[in-house]
Amino acid sequence: MHELGIVQSILAIIEEQLKIHEGERVVKIQLEFGAMTAVMPEAIEFAFQALTREGPVAGATLDISIIPIKGVCLDCGQQVDLDSYAPFCPDCSNGILNIFQGKDEMRIVSIEIE
Repeated sequence: MHELGIVQSILAIIEEQLKIHEGERVVKIQLEFGAMTAVMPEAIEFAFQALTREGPVAGATLDISIIPIKGVCLDCGQQVDLDSYAPFCPDCSNGILNIFQGKDEMRIVSIEIE
């Protein structure tokens, strides 16, 4: 479960931000993950709840969005939206897809602190 390590890293960043902004507690955290990262939102939420039972992040709302996969065919130039990774163009079946979204994004979009 690599989600536990991801949440630990997120919490380290949040602790830094609380110090920088002299906040006392976290109210809401918004996260984004690319669909191809294979991050399971349920596992992120579980790890988050387990690691934040006490302290300034306890009770914070967690909002997770999955960024869909988008690519462009290097042969026909068609831009495609994919439900899952495919190496070849679904339109022309020949071209190799260059994935430009939903690949490896993992970001904290916002942290609401008080």
